Amino acid sequence: MDKICYNSKMQNHLRPDRNAADTHQLSSRYTSIRIVRQSNVVTTSDKPLSPPPKYFRRYFRLPADVNANNKNGLSFTATHANTSVYNMYGTSLCDHSIRLHEALLLAVGCCCGLPNNTRPYNILVFLPTETKSHFMGFQPLLETLVTRGHNVTLVSPFALGSGGMTLPYYTHVKVETTDNMGAVNHLDKNSLFNRLPLYIYTLWLGPMITKKAINKKSVRDFVVGDRSSFDLVVVENFFHECFVTLGHKYGAPVVQLLPFAANPRVSQWHSNPYGPAYIADFTGSYVAPMTFAQRAQNAVSTLFSTWANRLLYMPQQRAIMDEHFAYPGHEGRPDLETMLRNVSLTLVNSHPIIGQAAPYVPSYVQVAGMHMKPAGPLPTDLKTILDSAEHGVIYFSLGSVVKSSKMPRETVSFLLSELAKLKQTVLWKWEDVKLPNLPKNVVVKKWFPQNDILSHPNCRLFITHGGIHSLIEAIYYGVPMLAIPVFGDQPHNSIQAESRGFALYVSYFELTAEAFGSKLQQLLQDPGFAKAAAKASSILRDHPTSIMDNAIFWIEFVVRHGGAPHLRTAANQLYWFQYYMLDVILTAMALLAVVSYLNFKFLAYLLKKIVGGSKHPASKVSKIKKKRR
Repeated sequence: MDKICYNSKMQNHLRPDRNAADTHQLSSRYTSIRIVRQSNVVTTSDKPLSPPPKYFRRYFRLPADVNANNKNGLSFTATHANTSVYNMYGTSLCDHSIRLHEALLLAVGCCCGLPNNTRPYNILVFLPTETKSHFMGFQPLLETLVTRGHNVTLVSPFALGSGGMTLPYYTHVKVETTDNMGAVNHLDKNSLFNRLPLYIYTLWLGPMITKKAINKKSVRDFVVGDRSSFDLVVVENFFHECFVTLGHKYGAPVVQLLPFAANPRVSQWHSNPYGPAYIADFTGSYVAPMTFAQRAQNAVSTLFSTWANRLLYMPQQRAIMDEHFAYPGHEGRPDLETMLRNVSLTLVNSHPIIGQAAPYVPSYVQVAGMHMKPAGPLPTDLKTILDSAEHGVIYFSLGSVVKSSKMPRETVSFLLSELAKLKQTVLWKWEDVKLPNLPKNVVVKKWFPQNDILSHPNCRLFITHGGIHSLIEAIYYGVPMLAIPVFGDQPHNSIQAESRGFALYVSYFELTAEAFGSKLQQLLQDPGFAKAAAKASSILRDHPTSIMDNAIFWIEFVVRHGGAPHLRTAANQLYWFQYYMLDVILTAMALLAVVSYLNFKFLAYLLKKIVGGSKHPASKVSKIKKKRR
C-alpha cells in the first residue's frame, strides 16, 4: 500500500514546542517545498499522514497520474533557496513550489482539525478599518480558521494571537494607524453626529470612513500589487460596499461580516426582508411594536437607507472603488451593485434575544456570541476584590470608543456622588491617570478584563454604554445592566434590553444624578432584573451546535462549493416594482376599473331600456285616445 510521508526536517519543525523564533529561522532557511516522486520511499515520520494521495493532488494541483494506484511514493522535502529543481514525474522537470507555511498547515490539517472533505483554504481577510471593537468581535473567528489549518492573510491594523496564543502560520499585512476615530467627540451634545439621525449623516460619513481606511500605503500596495491566489475573500461591511470588488480581483466568493444587526442598507442587495412596519431601525430610539409616529419615522429611515442610499451614497462608493481598486483586470469587473448581490454569505452579529426577531434569507447567518471565550483567571488584586466584596461588585465601562475620562467634571462629580452611596464595590474603566475625590468603594483602572469580571458570580451589575459586544457579554453571563447610550446603535440596543426586562437605560444626554441614582437602586433591589438576565443567558447559550462551529461551517461550505448562489432567493432577480407586487396591483386595479366601467355602462343601458320601455306604451295609449276624440 502506498505511503505518503514528509521529510524528517519538516517533522522536526512541526513540533509544538517550537517557538516563534524557531519558525522565523526556519522561514529564512527554507523558502519552498518540493513534491518529489520517488521509486522507493522510506517513511521518515513516526506517523504517516492519513489522507489519500488524491487529497494532496487536489491541494497541490498534481497531474492525474499521481493516484492511489501509483506504486511511487510522494515525499515532502524542505529545500534551500539555492537548491536546483528536483526531477519530478520521471524525466520532466516540474517545480511545484509553495510557501513553506502552506505545506506545514496542510500537514497539520491532515493530522488534526480539518474534516475529511475540507482541505486547507487560502483565505483573505480584509479589515483595514481602525475599529478595534469590531476587530475584537471577529478575532476569535479568524483565529479559529487559522488553528483549523487554513492559510489566512489578514490585512488589518490589528494582529491575531489573543491571550498569548501563538499563530505563526498566517500572514499579517500591517496597516498604519492614525486614530481617526478618536478625533470625534461623541460626548458633545451639539456635535453634528448627535444632532442628525444616523441614516442621514452616514450618507457622507460612510464613504469618508472607507476612504480613510484604504488611503494608506500598505493597503494601496496590497490591493494593486498582491498577486496571491485566494479561495475566499472575507470583508467587513461597516459602510464598505466597495470592498466586495476584491472577490472579482481574486476570482473568489465573498463573505461579509456585519458588526451589528441586519439593516436596509445591506439587506436591499440580497432581498433580505426589512419591513418598516415591524422591524425597527437598529439605530432608532424605539423598538417594535411601534406607534404610528414611530412607524412613520421608521419608514423615513428605510427610504434614506435604500432610495437615498442608491442616489447619494453608492456613487461615492463607486468612485472610491474606481480610484483605489485599480488592480490589473479591473476594467472588466461588473458594476458594484451586481457584485454586492453576488455576496455568498453574510455573518450577522445579532440574535433574537439581543435584537429583534426577524426573517432572514438563507445566506444570512446570525452569529452573535461567537467572540465569547471561557473566562480566564483574574489578576490577583481583582480576584481579591471580587471574592471579598460582601455586597457584590458593579462594573462600569463605556467601551473602547467613548472615554469616561472625557466626560464633563459636573457629570463625573454626580456619578461619583451616587456611586459613593452604594454598598457594592465599583470597578470603573477610567482612561486617565487618576480620578480626583475617589470614594472608598470605587476602583479605577485604564483597563479591566471585562469578560472575566462579568463571568464572576459576585458581579451584580454592569453599567455600560450599550455597545453590541458589551450587551452580548452581559446577557451571556446573566448580568443586569444600567445602559447609558451615547450614539450609533447604542440607544436602540439599550431600549431593546430594557424591553426584555434585564436592563434599564438613561440617555447620556439626559443623565442626571436623580435618574442615575434611582435606576441604580431599582436594579440592585428588584430581583426580577437578575431573573430576566438569567433567562436571557440560558436562551443565548441554547444552540444545537456552538455559534463558532456554525460560523466556521458556513464559511467552509461557501469555499467547498465555489460560492452559494443557491442560497439567494428569486427576489434578487426582480425589479423593485415587481418585488412589491406593484405591477400586479396596478394590473388588478386597471382590470377592476375596466370591469367597473363596463358594469356601469351595462347597468345604465338596462336602466334606460327599463325606464324608456315603461314610458313608450303610455305615450301610445294617449295618442290613440286623442285620435278617437
